[in-house]
Amino acid sequence: MFRFAFFTLALFASAYSQATIYKCMIDGVATFTEQPCGKDAVIVKIAPPPASSQTPATEQPQKPQKPADLSVEDYLKIQKADREIDRLQLEIKELQKQQSERIDKLNNMTQDAANRLGAASIDDAISKQSERINAYYKSQISILEKQVAQLEENKKQLKERGTQSN
Repeated sequence: MFRFAFFTLALFASAYSQATIYKCMIDGVATFTEQPCGKDAVIVKIAPPPASSQTPATEQPQKPQKPADLSVEDYLKIQKADREIDRLQLEIKELQKQQSERIDKLNNMTQDAANRLGAASIDDAISKQSERINAYYKSQISILEKQVAQLEENKKQLKERGTQSN
């Protein structure tokens, strides 16, 4: 009987075992203690977070981990290639944006500007300039796309080398 009473008491004590926390201002600094620290001590109530907002550790975003079959050197080379690919893709997007802006600006050409370009009409001038603009940006983007393809190929070779070494 004594054991049962002790067990029941322990259960109730654990349910209410949250410590009381007091907040006091000491020399202008907020201080938190388990005992009242002054006349201005205020009890701070801390509610546990709702269970639904807690995400298990398995759902936390994880950093990419090095595959077991890659050497550290190869893994770092792959990471560097990924960063370079991302940079090149951003540069491609920027060039495409610039191309679009130049074409849009070109569509607002006046007859005077067309005459200075030696074109017979505005449409003729827009057509010739559009071809030049598109050719320029196409060549620039093509160069960057080749660099991306080369980096992708290098990554593939590094990964294959890692699997073959095991």
